[in-house]
Amino acid sequence: MDSFRYRDQGRRSLDLIALPTVLAIVTVSCISIGCGGGPYPRPTPGFPIEDLLLDESVFPEGWWADEPFDPEVRIPAEQIAVFFHRNECPFYILGAGHEIYRFFHGAESAAEGYPEESTIWFYREDGWGPWTVPPELPYQSPVADQFRFACSIEERSGDMTCRALGQYQEYIVLFDVEMNPKYPDCMSFTDLERILVAIDERMASYTEQDSE
Repeated sequence: MDSFRYRDQGRRSLDLIALPTVLAIVTVSCISIGCGGGPYPRPTPGFPIEDLLLDESVFPEGWWADEPFDPEVRIPAEQIAVFFHRNECPFYILGAGHEIYRFFHGAESAAEGYPEESTIWFYREDGWGPWTVPPELPYQSPVADQFRFACSIEERSGDMTCRALGQYQEYIVLFDVEMNPKYPDCMSFTDLERILVAIDERMASYTEQDSE
């Protein structure tokens, strides 16, 4: 998919930078979340997974979304993802991504898989600073079962990537965004907080609906 290749040409070089480490993590993840078995699958929810995705309405003016797609990653889960962009932002700001994974074997499998997913997504890349909670936005989800939010800064340019990873019952949800403090009109911490709140509200609403 073009949008995925475009995003992959940026700084998403995890597989190339630390392939042995990632393969080891994936192996452990597969064992812990039961790729070859585990609890019986949960019934299909009463809504499509696409309903959980964000839309442009919670983003700053000028952002637009690609078509949703299946990222086809390694974990045993129903999957959906969408990328967001803003043309007026500098070319090195790649945009934002929202990915949702519904684990086939329910909340227990999602809970067991979450630590490995956190290790993968918050891996420190060469040339980038550690993942830390920004003082401008010490966000903590009030509804997620497990949650981490942190940002990493490229040491040379000052570009920033922020990521939020949450487990909501049988779902693991990732949101990440490229930011630059020099261009607050592209994405400010106020904008980012609004987006994180929207994710929490949507997940709380749909998971509550599914449990009724």
